[in-house]
Amino acid sequence: MSLRVIFLLALIALAACARDDESDAPLNVVTITIEASAVGPWRATYELTEGARRLDFGPSRDHYRETWWRVEGNGVRLVTENGRDFVISADGKTPFRNFSVSITPAASARAKSYEPFIGLGAGGQLFYTGHFIPYQERFTRMATHLTVAAPEGAAVTGFGETKPAFTDWESPYRNPAFLYVGKVAPKKSASMELIVDDAAPLWIDEEISEFAPKIAATLAKLLGRDLLTTPDIFLAMGDVSEEGRVAYSGDALPGQYQMTLAGGGWLAENDFARRLLRRSTAHEAAHLWQAAVRPRSDAVPDWIHEGGASALAREALIEAGYWTADDAAADLQRARAECASGLAGASLDRAEAAHDWPTVYACGEIANIAAAGDQGSAAFWREFMSRAASGAGYDEAMFVDLARERGGGAAADAIRELSRINNADAGPVIDRMLAR
Repeated sequence: MSLRVIFLLALIALAACARDDESDAPLNVVTITIEASAVGPWRATYELTEGARRLDFGPSRDHYRETWWRVEGNGVRLVTENGRDFVISADGKTPFRNFSVSITPAASARAKSYEPFIGLGAGGQLFYTGHFIPYQERFTRMATHLTVAAPEGAAVTGFGETKPAFTDWESPYRNPAFLYVGKVAPKKSASMELIVDDAAPLWIDEEISEFAPKIAATLAKLLGRDLLTTPDIFLAMGDVSEEGRVAYSGDALPGQYQMTLAGGGWLAENDFARRLLRRSTAHEAAHLWQAAVRPRSDAVPDWIHEGGASALAREALIEAGYWTADDAAADLQRARAECASGLAGASLDRAEAAHDWPTVYACGEIANIAAAGDQGSAAFWREFMSRAASGAGYDEAMFVDLARERGGGAAADAIRELSRINNADAGPVIDRMLAR
């Protein structure tokens, strides 16, 4: 054997050892202690088990961290690179193991992204833990020990627990979650835990307390499965100064959803506001069941699950007796009109890329109704979730394949065309989709 061969073999062995050393290297774990305040900035303290030169906090949205975070101590600074926020060592070389952040809990009116903070109750805040947890890799969060301490006289609430502090806490879904810090006491029942802003009018409090458990029970029946935990529901009141305005926004996470109502049109009980509250609440509730499965990647279009939630809400409202057949027909016509006008000269994929969410929701609902065929959306999603759970999640191809089975080839082809082709007039494509 030549010396050159021996030398090459030695290099290969050293490289293998290096790979083994890397695979056996201890995982960097972060301990985050969040001290909430009722009147001023919050403080988050970070402690790492291993030194790091940079921590990835994920996408930078609205320059939020740049505006409302103040990173303090130990030679670190906050930067934004390629659309993501990082805490890095100031010289780019020296590893750090701890730092603190002073955070102003400011509101941020985001579309299709979890808001870091939502005011709920006097001095209270609903916050998204994912805003604070860094990433180990681009789509994987770091292993985290999270502690959240409420200010004096307040408490932390989430997933059936209410106490002065959550210590070394993790969501039962092992996923970032909403936690409430404040003085509003939760309303507990066998079917949910509900926190309603004390600024909400009495009729809204009474309506959501009766409606939310009933629609959840209906969805459980239609989809043939119970949730892993009793869900959390958070209802916040936004700015109600604009007379006559009725606006609703919401987000859902595994086992939780939140709603924010804004505009003066919510203050007095009225049919329009009640219908919007019921329909939107049913939509967010449907997401709780959809959370049992995940898309295979970020490339999977949102119109699948958002439209699915609207289609499931539609069937649940009928089944629970809140909607008549005429109500459902009127809703279908509304969705068809919004979809057709929103896609004039554009595809559904293009509308989603442009963040035209009203069009995405309306067209997604139409696509889900068409895909389901005569068996209905609940039966479609029962099968869709079963297939996704047995694999690595779902994607658009899986949705279209099941649409071909349930809704027929013409419907599946029309769904594909609507999503990908820029039609000057989307109406005929929608009609082909819905034809039985």
